[in-house]
Amino acid sequence: MSRKKTDRFVVLREKEAALHLSPGLFPAGTAEEWTAENRTLIFSTHPLNNGCALAVAGKKTREHLAEDNRVFEQDEKVYVCRMETVPDERLPFIYDSHAVFVSLQKMMRAIKEPEDTDAAGHANATTASGERATADITSLLQTSALYREAMLRQVRVLQEAPRETEFILSEMDVFQAMHAVWHLVEIIYLTTNMPGGLSAPIVPHFMGWLNFNFPAPLAEDGQRILADGLSADDLAANPNLWPYLKKLALRGHVTTMANMLDRIAPAKTSVSASVARWAREVARIARAMPLGSDEETAGSFNARWRLWNGELQSTATAIRSLVASPSPSPSSKEEEEEEAATTTTTTTNADGASDDPALESLYSIVEAMRGDATAISAQSETWQDMMGATLLYSEPTAQADRLPTLAAEVVDEFQTHEFAILDRTLVALLRHELPEFLVYSSQIDAWLSAHMSDMMDHINILGVCRRVFAVEPREHYIIELGEVYMSHEDLWRVGLEYLGMSGGSSAGAAVMEEYAMRIPLESDRKAEQVLRTCATHNLQRAADRIHRQLGRQKWQQGRLGAAITHFAQARDHRSIGLVCDQLWTAYLESGSGDLTYGPTIDGVLAATGVRHDRLDFLSRYRDFHTCYGAGDPVAAGRILLAIITAGIAPPHAVPDLLVDAIPLLEGDALVFSADDTFELLRRAEEEKRAHGSRRDTDNGDKGTDSEMSVFSVACARNLARAFVAA
Repeated sequence: MSRKKTDRFVVLREKEAALHLSPGLFPAGTAEEWTAENRTLIFSTHPLNNGCALAVAGKKTREHLAEDNRVFEQDEKVYVCRMETVPDERLPFIYDSHAVFVSLQKMMRAIKEPEDTDAAGHANATTASGERATADITSLLQTSALYREAMLRQVRVLQEAPRETEFILSEMDVFQAMHAVWHLVEIIYLTTNMPGGLSAPIVPHFMGWLNFNFPAPLAEDGQRILADGLSADDLAANPNLWPYLKKLALRGHVTTMANMLDRIAPAKTSVSASVARWAREVARIARAMPLGSDEETAGSFNARWRLWNGELQSTATAIRSLVASPSPSPSSKEEEEEEAATTTTTTTNADGASDDPALESLYSIVEAMRGDATAISAQSETWQDMMGATLLYSEPTAQADRLPTLAAEVVDEFQTHEFAILDRTLVALLRHELPEFLVYSSQIDAWLSAHMSDMMDHINILGVCRRVFAVEPREHYIIELGEVYMSHEDLWRVGLEYLGMSGGSSAGAAVMEEYAMRIPLESDRKAEQVLRTCATHNLQRAADRIHRQLGRQKWQQGRLGAAITHFAQARDHRSIGLVCDQLWTAYLESGSGDLTYGPTIDGVLAATGVRHDRLDFLSRYRDFHTCYGAGDPVAAGRILLAIITAGIAPPHAVPDLLVDAIPLLEGDALVFSADDTFELLRRAEEEKRAHGSRRDTDNGDKGTDSEMSVFSVACARNLARAFVAA
């Protein structure tokens, strides 16, 4: 996006996306031509994001060019290029997940602090460590659900986009992948760690994860098959039926599969009588599949599972005998009439075996359901299918610690070099290879690796990664995400929050401070927001630099009070003195004798309460004028003498102060004692030695030679009056 000003460049075209310039500024193969024409590229990088300004410039200075050198119109343009690392479509998700992240950090700190202490300050013994651990897991599980809800909400937003562009599809893939990874981590490390969860089977949770994140078979395919099958024969004749039923079996949708088998059982012409009969039987057995519950013991469930699996074994044996044997003759007149009415009958192959594709498919389904590894492998199109079916039918009581071994066995059946990055991430997670898992997660998205490393740290499973990584993994990934967000002009606060919460070492704070000092301050409101963030995270160096920057801006704008306030916050005493000198000079140059800087000084002192010699000088000099104008020369004299003797006045102001003492020395009232008068004379002598006896009358000072002579005479008269009065 181009801007009207970028450093010293002037951009002529506003809001122009120029990441890939067409035609390019420096076309390939034109180096010699450009050299002959004294042309080259120059650029300036942005202090925060990965953007730059490009322009064409001369290699030689104008003085070294011939008068007839050509000027190219396109060379007078500047292009501001910026790579969009954070698309605007993600902003709602980023804000939501950032709020969850911040809440999680606060919640975990609160949980880890002792909740109850006795009068001696020791932890209350009634708070058991087991209860705290349960609170940890419960809180993390709730937070994990919030993260997943934000991901799914973003997917729905992308699905509702008016146009399905390549970018939208890519973003949907990223968020669906992140949800799949996060959901599986939640199941393995949080759900099974709940009270009573360590001994609970992981199978139902895994199948729920699999069917939610990798839905298959699609419900639309089933509706299409059923819509085409108006009758049992039409349904049985659909070539997509049996592949769909096999997928239903692999994914554990046994009730849906049983309903469809019952629909084809009455078929007369599309399937054989054997298929119709055994379809009813398989449907019945499928509906009777044992399902575990929290109230049932493992022994009771295993006993029911063995009975069910034995029934499947008997069914598989019976169907196999039909598949492997020639078609038997009808055993009764009724069966003979049924076979005669069937147009699609079972044939016999060259070996004399029955050749019935529907019966073979039914046999494959039964074999998979009874846990046969060969049948499951043959029917599985993806490793996720095989993993789910193996867990569901071969190891229904498997726990989370069984996943690494089983995942290794399943993955060996597939070509791992063809795996996508999501597959590699999930496999590494299932095999508990956490360092590889984090690396693969970072390749999916920086958001995933940052929040996942944070969650793993709270779950206490990040230790193995720390032993492998050369850097602290949580800190590294969160800093990386914070830097990505800092490249977006609307996410600077979110980016700073991530940098500030990256860890206990100084790396995150150092990076945060460097970024904070480079945030463009387009308005006073944004400057206040940046300063509040610096105060929250104790970024004193960044705050001082920002205050100095703002102070210089206000000074240039003539807002001297605001400038002093910012310099005071930065403890920049030198700049405060320079601004106060400007106020004093403006007072002298006005020639009116009116103190115009009063409101400025009052505002600074009220806002900051800062103590500075120059501010104190201006404030007390204003008090001197107030007392003198009110007709109280004695009080005015005391203030003026205090200003002169305290050394708070700048040296160049001392002659003017001495001249101000003349009316008090010559007044009717005796304002200065003999000692006071000697002190005034001493200061006058010091000033004379320091700056010479003669002063330029055009420099704005009131302390001219004639005035100083009058001052000396006034002091002599005041001494005489003081001695007489004494």
